Amino acid sequence: MIALMSPSAYQSQWCRAEQLRAVRKGKKLLPLMAVAGAEVPLHLEHLNYLDFSQTAIYGERLQDLLSDLRAQEAFEGQQATSRDGPRARTLRGVKKVARAFDGEAATLKRGAQTLHKHLESLRGESWLGARRWWPYFLFYLTDVPTLTHILQQGEIHSAFLQGQTSASRWDRSVRFYFRPRTPDLFMQEGFKPRTQVQKSTLSMPVYLLFDLEMLLSQTGARFAYGDPAKTGITYSTPAFFKEMPFEQIYHDSWFMPDQKNEIMRHREAQALIPDRVGLEGLQFIWMRSPAEYDTLHSLLTSELWRTWRDKVTPRADYHLFNHRRVYVERAALLADHLHFTFNLADREPAETFIAHLTLTWPDGRTATWRQIDFTGQTDWRVTLPDKQPGYTVMLRLDDELAYQSRHQADAEVL
Repeated sequence: MIALMSPSAYQSQWCRAEQLRAVRKGKKLLPLMAVAGAEVPLHLEHLNYLDFSQTAIYGERLQDLLSDLRAQEAFEGQQATSRDGPRARTLRGVKKVARAFDGEAATLKRGAQTLHKHLESLRGESWLGARRWWPYFLFYLTDVPTLTHILQQGEIHSAFLQGQTSASRWDRSVRFYFRPRTPDLFMQEGFKPRTQVQKSTLSMPVYLLFDLEMLLSQTGARFAYGDPAKTGITYSTPAFFKEMPFEQIYHDSWFMPDQKNEIMRHREAQALIPDRVGLEGLQFIWMRSPAEYDTLHSLLTSELWRTWRDKVTPRADYHLFNHRRVYVERAALLADHLHFTFNLADREPAETFIAHLTLTWPDGRTATWRQIDFTGQTDWRVTLPDKQPGYTVMLRLDDELAYQSRHQADAEVL
């Protein structure tokens, strides 16, 4: 539901009543600032809004609005189940509003309108099943420490702009996947003992879900039917996009041995955006577990968290990760004890770490616990020396951050 913010809307009992009714029903509200300086109702104060009061940036805000509407359409009819995650419920009139402004996309890139039609057709394919939301997004894979830097700078830089040695011309672009759980993630995901850690390891992986249509409509956007570093060729026109083998790209079940090479190659299909990508099209920041959600919260400043919290979710009812190896699934921070629950990688042999737990109280006191040959195969309960609230906790596995948060003095957090 779009909630306009203007002097007339603020004074209207009808507008306020409809907005409050939507809140009670759990609907997603998209606040729009229609008049500069308009009063913001109390029930909208905690939400970020799109500013349509400045004519100079009206086109940019319109694209942001369409992106938000498409993201809601992706999860149409689904019910949200996790705390603090974005509610994915039906927005009445989403399709009608999106189609009414389809022509705006044509200003971005020649052929954007044709691309939109191809996407509409793809999203209607019956073989998608539970994957029907995939064609709405491009997936950017990173880890929690890198994510904090991305949110601070407000954009994603290519590997080349980050100063990394350019192994190929593709490193000059920001690379996105068309799907979650790629072959790369299978190899990179999870905490590894210090002797096994590689540069590409993602101990705490996180997905950034961007509006596919918005990014591919940008001038300079290209795509490949596999990893471009391996295929050596990319495309840019809607005609080639229409020919993308999405049944292989989105393949998500068993396959015969003679199909392996083809399917694994297509699962690595990517989109490439030159140099850098702003966060205007970012729709979801998808965490692997509630504990890693809390860790991100603690690593961001209060201002950054307020800006992005509506996008962050630890929902587990959509299968984005492989859940490999040990990591913190949940943490209970209580006044007199801590309780950690870990992911059990039952299909893999247990790996050993040195676990180092540090607590810091507001008065400067600290306490530490250390476990050698830690595997995470059982819960870890720690009794605290006293019941002083407000402490900060940090857990490291082989000197790598695995969890960080702060005990809330006024509420015990599970």
